[in-house]
Amino acid sequence: MWTVSIWQASVMRVADLNGFVDHMNNTMVPKMRSVGASDVQGMRVILGGEAAGTVNVTGEWDSVDAFASAAEELEADPGYAALMQDFGVTLLRRSLMTMEVERGERAGDYGSAFYARGPVRDQDTLEANADAVWANLSEGCRGMAQFRITAGAELTGVRIVFSSGDSLDAILEASHKNLADPKIKALMDKDITPIGRVLGKRLF
Repeated sequence: MWTVSIWQASVMRVADLNGFVDHMNNTMVPKMRSVGASDVQGMRVILGGEAAGTVNVTGEWDSVDAFASAAEELEADPGYAALMQDFGVTLLRRSLMTMEVERGERAGDYGSAFYARGPVRDQDTLEANADAVWANLSEGCRGMAQFRITAGAELTGVRIVFSSGDSLDAILEASHKNLADPKIKALMDKDITPIGRVLGKRLF
């Protein structure tokens, strides 16, 4: 099974998207990896109410302490100052997430983030539920991960099921099938409250 990991998620508005993506790929992603990030991903929300147009940059870290230490070094780096100033970046919020389970691969040009509230689960239950969900999502997605926001102000405790793939239509079709599955409906009817969904395109 998959190892639980810590993710930092930064949500921002970006005026010069092309310049931002180039700077991330050439400067900041390598810098983040050099100070301990094992993965860095970026997605622009294209559908999702007021969130449309926002850019989400996420990084995977070994621990909260590892990110806290890296954040100081990153924010002192000239590349970070250039990122914020040269491309019209406005940071809206930064949250901490725990990745509880993962299936498939981290691949695909598009993604769906489905938000819901629910109770804390033990790892065996999380794994069993993920198997049931992935049985449906795998028909249209290349990968799936479930996150729990552990430090996100009013969003703390919210779970995010992120699924990625090569087609938004295929992702949504698989998601709708999953939500219509009697096993999944029983789980959700018991103690899960859906909040919303955003759809995005991967930037890096």
